[in-house]
Amino acid sequence: MINDPKAPGPVLRPLSRRHFLGRSAQGVAALGLAGGVSAILAACGSSSTATPGATSASGAPAASGTTAGTLTAAAIQFCYLLNVQFAGSYFAMTKGYYKADGLDVTLLPGGPSLAPEPIVVSGKATLGVTHTAEAVSAIINGADLKIIGATFQKNPTCIASLASKPIKVPTDMYGKKIGISDTNAPIWNSFIKANGLNVSKINVVTVGFDVTSLASGEIDGLMAFAPNEPTILKLKGVDTYTLLLSDFKYPLMEDLYIAKGSDLSDPAKVKILAGLMKAESLGWSDVLKDPSGAATLAVTDFGKTLGLDPAQQNLDAAAQNAFVADADTAAHGLFWMTNAKIAGTIASLALGGVTATPSMFTNAVLQEVYKGGSVPA
Repeated sequence: MINDPKAPGPVLRPLSRRHFLGRSAQGVAALGLAGGVSAILAACGSSSTATPGATSASGAPAASGTTAGTLTAAAIQFCYLLNVQFAGSYFAMTKGYYKADGLDVTLLPGGPSLAPEPIVVSGKATLGVTHTAEAVSAIINGADLKIIGATFQKNPTCIASLASKPIKVPTDMYGKKIGISDTNAPIWNSFIKANGLNVSKINVVTVGFDVTSLASGEIDGLMAFAPNEPTILKLKGVDTYTLLLSDFKYPLMEDLYIAKGSDLSDPAKVKILAGLMKAESLGWSDVLKDPSGAATLAVTDFGKTLGLDPAQQNLDAAAQNAFVADADTAAHGLFWMTNAKIAGTIASLALGGVTATPSMFTNAVLQEVYKGGSVPA
């Protein structure tokens, strides 16, 4: 069951996070690896910067790389609709951070069947925000892409349980009924491997994308996204406990920024990318300081046609901040990918049969942004 974002009431309205989990989990299959990168491009070949709902700093979409007056046009392709998931970009737009670096930026919403990778490879977007397994799978398949930053420093995937019957460690699932959607099965299987769990001791049931079965006690745990399903339940007065997969041998950076690999050898393109990432850093710094303002921008402006629930967006914005900033970002700046986090991400992907390498990741653009510090230079 995938819920209509315009449906009344906040109960059964998971946001893009369900597709985040599903598309990320499928990884190779989601990108059609059997057909190669040409098949990926063909699948999205009709996409353009005129995507419905696209938002430009100048009020109208412009082709990436062109010059509009004194500003250079650029575009960012998101992996889903314009909810609070991308709030840093909304602050960057409304506060003029892009323009301050000479950029006229168009924000391109995605959808459940749209992959940012081919849009970036085609040059129709300068930058993309996507999911780890998909970015890596595209690169494996020959896409000219590099991962240049990570919004979420920590994997937000979790096992949600009722606070009255919490699942605090993986072995607490023994003898319990755990709900897993079909699309999340690869993540579940990888987590089982990482922790050496005896799955025969766990009653795994297939569920859809709503939280009713957990709230009613029909199941004891639900694979979920920490800033989403628990907030939905909280709004209904149901307290939950979240076991983060990242706390138990399944580290994974997520909501990755991707760019064309060839752009990184072009000084002019690097300057544009550094300007974009600087604005993104400033915007996400604002989200960290003002999650309520971020939610307001999502509900009343950038995602105003989506029927977003203000209370849920507020809770989501506050909850996701815990995954954006940590000791590493305090030391190096937002989006920075440490060697340890890259290694952890590679190890987690390998459990699901996706082979990443350190060469797929680079902090080169962020080095231009921070110049050795932790705030944009």
